[in-house]
Amino acid sequence: MPTIPNHAGVLQIEPTDHCNLACTMCAPHAERWETVHGVPKGYLDRALYKRILDGIVADDLRFDHVILQWLGDPSLHPELEWMIGEASRLIGDRVGYLRFDSNAILLSPARMEKILRELCPGVPLTCVFTIDAVTPETYRRTKGRDGLERARHNIRHLLARRRTLDDPGQVRVQVQFVVQRSNAHEAGDFLRYWTDALTCTGDGGHGEILFKPLSVGGGAAGQAAANTLYTRTLHENGVRPVAGDRLSVTTWEDRPWQRDDAHRGRSACPGLWYTPVVRQDGHLVMCCADLRSELDLGSLADHGFRALWEGPKARAERQKHRDGVFDGPCAACGGINWYALGPGAEALG
Repeated sequence: MPTIPNHAGVLQIEPTDHCNLACTMCAPHAERWETVHGVPKGYLDRALYKRILDGIVADDLRFDHVILQWLGDPSLHPELEWMIGEASRLIGDRVGYLRFDSNAILLSPARMEKILRELCPGVPLTCVFTIDAVTPETYRRTKGRDGLERARHNIRHLLARRRTLDDPGQVRVQVQFVVQRSNAHEAGDFLRYWTDALTCTGDGGHGEILFKPLSVGGGAAGQAAANTLYTRTLHENGVRPVAGDRLSVTTWEDRPWQRDDAHRGRSACPGLWYTPVVRQDGHLVMCCADLRSELDLGSLADHGFRALWEGPKARAERQKHRDGVFDGPCAACGGINWYALGPGAEALG
């Protein structure tokens, strides 16, 4: 039986679709959608989560990495620490690394400590924190609410605590800055602040500063303007890629097809092959860009992962892309550009 190629795809598991911020770049929370995915908001059940992890083992699945997050902030789930630990215990040998994405506001030093205690030795963990600002005023304007100082305090605690680990390199820390009109003027200060914060501990761990362009409707009209702002902002603030042992600065170079391109055609999107998402109620969705889960394949409470991911509905959606038919949530989306279709895609239909 074919498997999802190792080091070629990423699985996202959503602990919750609730969030404690209202970032302007995140329509579901900025606009306060009553439902995010077309189903009531909620929290991933403990028993169901365990069933999903057991199913990954039973189906002999392997992924480049697993992300505990989708459209909410996982720190709102009261058992996030246990979820990280359970994933490290059950599927740590089936993934390149584990990852969670958070605004860090609720990840107090006590919770950071618990995460480190739950994590199994030898299983890499990447902690991604989207901060997007340097001053409280810009943070509030960009993120919708206060929280910058608490977030920075919690991240600095993690950096200091990492220094005491037997293997500081096991825990990687990435801070993100999504360039928008509200915060572009702080890009240079953000680079300087986090360069200092990530390197001053000298703990042997690795830190990364990632600058990303704003995603406008998954590549819809207006994406070109966001790309232009991003390129200009990086140039004016001297932001350039750096690959170092202790610190990396990463910029977003590639972009998918988008509707206001006049010169490029559109090809099958790797998202339907390589970015499965498990919704907070246990349903498997084909793509992380499908916010309303129109490509819902069914519940992992009732079916195995492989049965759904390699089933007739998934194969039919992939075939439409091969035939140049982009409808439903794919009609206006620019596609996932983190991966390219490889030999393993043929086996999945």
